[in-house]
Amino acid sequence: MRFPTAVGVLVACGLAVAAPVPKAKEKPKPDTEAIQGVWQLDKFDLGQAGQVPPPGIESIHFTFKDRKLTVSRNGQKDAKQGEYKLDPTSKPKSIDLIEPGGGRNTLGIYELDGDTLKICIAEGQNAVRPTEFKPDGMRMPVVTFKRVAEAKKGK
Repeated sequence: MRFPTAVGVLVACGLAVAAPVPKAKEKPKPDTEAIQGVWQLDKFDLGQAGQVPPPGIESIHFTFKDRKLTVSRNGQKDAKQGEYKLDPTSKPKSIDLIEPGGGRNTLGIYELDGDTLKICIAEGQNAVRPTEFKPDGMRMPVVTFKRVAEAKKGK
């Protein structure tokens, strides 16, 4: 009876050694890298029943490249340019949308989860950065974007 037990133990040890080693989880990219690319507006939440979002929002695209932000509508030639600044260490994470030439600085918070980007911004004079993703009419909407898949190069 000892021989079958010994063989069983050896086989089990052999299988454990031969089993593939699980790959270490890929470390997620920092937000400053993960946000890079083109994002299409998917949802515009005003937080008030009966309010209708602005017409044509589904054609709005935000393009984040380096520290530059371009806001356009499907291929619009006169897209708005600006800059953005992320602070992924704040709770909640914060984003500043900055008009060119030292213009208006719009304060907001963001949440980046794979191919979904949610931003809540405070608009208007004397606006204070939001502390949660809770829309407050037209002065503090929550907008959700989906990443636009990049076209393959060479086609």
